[in-house]
Amino acid sequence: MRRIKPFVSLVAAAVLLATLPAAHPALAQVVGTGTIEVIAQDDSGLGVPGVTVVAQAGDAVTTREGVTDAEGRAVLAALEPSADYVVTTELSGFTPTRNENVLVRSGQTATVRVQLTVGGLTEAVQVSAEAPLVDTKSAITGQDITLELTESLPTGRTYQSYFQFVPGVLPADPESPNNPAVKSGVNYTDIGGNLGVSSDNFVYFNGIDVTDPVTGRTGAELNTEIIQEMKVLTGGIPAEFAGTPGLLSNVITKSGSNAFHGSANYFFQDDNLQAENKNSTEQKFSTFDAAFTLGGPIVPDRAWFFGSYRRLERDDDVTSLDTEEFLRSTTNKQNQGYAKGTWTPTRSDTVSFLFLSDPTDTSGQRDRDITNARSAAQELGGDRYAVNYSRLWGNALIEGAYSLHNGELSQFSEIREPLTTVIYRETDQRTLFDEQLGGFGSDLINERDSQGARGSVQWTIDRHTVKGGLEWARHENFRNTTFLESAQQLSLASHLAGITGGELATGSFSDLGFDPFNTSDFTGLIRTINGLPNRSEFYDLYDANGDGTITSAELGSQLTFGSTAGNREGKINYDRTLQVTEGPQETRSDGLTFFVQDQIELGRLALNVGVRAERWEHFATTGEDIFTFDWEFAPRLSAVYDLMGDGRQKVSAFYGRYYDPIRNNMTNFAGTLTGSVLDEQVFLNDEWVTFRTRGGAVQQDAFFAPTTQTPYTDDLAFGYEVDLGRNMSFGTTYTYRRTRDILEDYDLGLYAVDTEGTTEGYPGPIDDPNALWLGLDYFGYAENPGSNFVIATLEGGERNYHGLELTFRRRFSDNWQALAWYSYNHLRGNTNSDSNADFQGDTLYLDPRAPNQYGRQPGSIPHVFALGGSYVWPIGIELGGAYKWNVGTIASRTALASGRNLPVQVEEPFEFAGINDFWLAPDAVGSLDNPSYGQLDLRLQYKPRIGLVGLEVFVDVFNVLDNQDAIRNQDLVAGTGEAAFGEGIRFLDPRRFFLGTRVSF
Repeated sequence: MRRIKPFVSLVAAAVLLATLPAAHPALAQVVGTGTIEVIAQDDSGLGVPGVTVVAQAGDAVTTREGVTDAEGRAVLAALEPSADYVVTTELSGFTPTRNENVLVRSGQTATVRVQLTVGGLTEAVQVSAEAPLVDTKSAITGQDITLELTESLPTGRTYQSYFQFVPGVLPADPESPNNPAVKSGVNYTDIGGNLGVSSDNFVYFNGIDVTDPVTGRTGAELNTEIIQEMKVLTGGIPAEFAGTPGLLSNVITKSGSNAFHGSANYFFQDDNLQAENKNSTEQKFSTFDAAFTLGGPIVPDRAWFFGSYRRLERDDDVTSLDTEEFLRSTTNKQNQGYAKGTWTPTRSDTVSFLFLSDPTDTSGQRDRDITNARSAAQELGGDRYAVNYSRLWGNALIEGAYSLHNGELSQFSEIREPLTTVIYRETDQRTLFDEQLGGFGSDLINERDSQGARGSVQWTIDRHTVKGGLEWARHENFRNTTFLESAQQLSLASHLAGITGGELATGSFSDLGFDPFNTSDFTGLIRTINGLPNRSEFYDLYDANGDGTITSAELGSQLTFGSTAGNREGKINYDRTLQVTEGPQETRSDGLTFFVQDQIELGRLALNVGVRAERWEHFATTGEDIFTFDWEFAPRLSAVYDLMGDGRQKVSAFYGRYYDPIRNNMTNFAGTLTGSVLDEQVFLNDEWVTFRTRGGAVQQDAFFAPTTQTPYTDDLAFGYEVDLGRNMSFGTTYTYRRTRDILEDYDLGLYAVDTEGTTEGYPGPIDDPNALWLGLDYFGYAENPGSNFVIATLEGGERNYHGLELTFRRRFSDNWQALAWYSYNHLRGNTNSDSNADFQGDTLYLDPRAPNQYGRQPGSIPHVFALGGSYVWPIGIELGGAYKWNVGTIASRTALASGRNLPVQVEEPFEFAGINDFWLAPDAVGSLDNPSYGQLDLRLQYKPRIGLVGLEVFVDVFNVLDNQDAIRNQDLVAGTGEAAFGEGIRFLDPRRFFLGTRVSF
């Protein structure tokens, strides 16, 4: 395991950044603190100037003091999140006041209105009026997840499981529950046809970006015992934040206090606490989860610490999805460490140091559709470091930070044999064991490191709060891949001997490799054949009419497969990937971002006007700059109106643009110029012939086309929110979004000209009114650069979203709390691409402008409802519950090709744009509805307190009604060895009990 660079030099750099704010324009990509606005008025409603205001909380280290201005207003900034702030006011001649349980949320403003009365009392009067829950200065939508909520409801004990409490978040894939989508975020990948997995989210721990820079998914774990607050934004995002069509989450961790506090817990679950698994009767498992925390003062009122350690172990007996027979036992071991130190040398200065670690080892994979042959051991996780500094300087708030993140995702083949996949016809009876032979086939060391520096300045003057900032970020991806026995093979079942390449490409089979009708596959093969010494042999075999040219139609009809020569499994040779060169590879991308915004208060109206600018550079394994994107400017505008002028009811409007930075998977695609080299080959004329080379400098795999743009989403939203009193609020938001400049890779030989400058790759007239032809000008080239592909903006690609959310929340008081929400989602488009190289741009029938492309987007769920709440009895017993229901995930009718679930084509070709082809079937895209389902979970816990020691004993009951029905059906028309088309492949887990206990002081 490689390690990130020494921490000492980085701390020095962070201190330098923090102490030289003038040398760096300021920035903040995430906000970990909140604000209290105090409005002091006399009995006649006039503002009272000169009132001393103090805010402090027992579980937060920040204390702020201010004096009201001529209008009776004081703003206390940079407060750590807490629900226990006490706000006091004092002015000679007036009775002092004390407001308790003031809720401070990160990135939001809590307004406390205080009515002062003339008097000479020296003892503060406790004000019973509640602080409003509505932030009348912000149009942000989302949710703050508090300890009171998560520790009262049945949860998965991961921060990702808390996303399910956030309005608009879609249910996650139970096999990969860490990356749920929200609103217009893509919730589907055609690689494996996975639903409930998004790459559109941004995740931060105390401002550390832990988003996986390659996949865009969550890239770190942490002990949930250390969470102070988790802020999740889903829309209305101002310029100070990175924008996203998904969600943006920032976990804010505990910091200690002036009293020592700690806890120890133990949680347990196994198959003995589970109802009979109707879909896997022999599946066994057990979990072990223990954690310790301790925090307190180093120097009271000056320095504090907080630390924790968590150990998790899970053992599983995995059974096959199709036969339910035992496959393997797997073990997952995690060690999660955390340490944080906070120092306030003065009341205006705060410095914090942070360390997080989550090394994880797994002996194999729990997927039931993977046989032992495909199971891989994994090494995951890494270390994170950060230093943060903030200073209040009069009306200015200055912040700076530096962070490092290491995320590893290395895989090692358990069975030391090469990978072989066997292809069957749709109607063939087979099992997973028939399709998956050999082993995982490779060892991959994969490190995804990120580092960043940021700073910001916020200045309040009159009714303006101006904020600006800058951030620099670097993402590095180190890889070293080794194929076992140098090759991975795609073979045909023995009874398919004599089948032609054309029959494979147009029939219904379980997989597809080399395709003679795919322009890239075909032209690459012909190019290789023309350079071989036995070229004439190939032309004798495949040039059917003897005119000296092999066409794709001729190859499709003349190429037959039947040889088993050298096939280690005795199957028919068809397609393979051969590693011809081994070696490590490291690519990187550097980003520079700045923003400026002004929060303007005009009576009851609050405006936020800002702009965010972003630019990214991408570097190859040689270190050279392979592409620098243009500066992109994202305006963000919001207007919020306090309807009654009392801070309890608002209407809001927002418009903003969110750019989706290109992930490092594209950097790897275009920048892998050294190290491992792979040849993609097809078996013909009794030999393996290369039709495409991936990696290395001989033939670059891809270039970024000069005209490539950064994908973006425009967000337009209108909202209403009201404080209902008694700590209750209700809100609704309508959202319209449009996503454009979507990224894909293109085959220039199909869409423009080949390397010889001819247009022979395009099969129709380029001047047809509906022609899909683009030409070199579209990509910004004067000639074909000679790469396999070019990465470019997908012409005609679009996604359009309409959505409505209704949210009710009751904060904990009078022994109960509740959260309920409903979301309606209407997502349409002609592409599900999300910064990944796929088949759009490689084949005309999948072009966004081709027939039958536009429709309901796979992964979207039209209706979702969630309800959660808890009640505490005076004797210390608490009952909590959560219920979530959805109408079912949308999917497409698909066929498998190169590991991708692609929408099916028509059985009989028809003409479009002068081309007679097998275009998409009209009932392919978004035509399937997976089953609707709901799940009820309950928690019963007892929380007595004995002196200073608290005890908690609880039991969670998941899936109380024991509904084990399918939640996702097979969408591959040909099916697989695991399930035929329409059969269930994902199911709700059986009813299960989860036991836990915690001791705290």
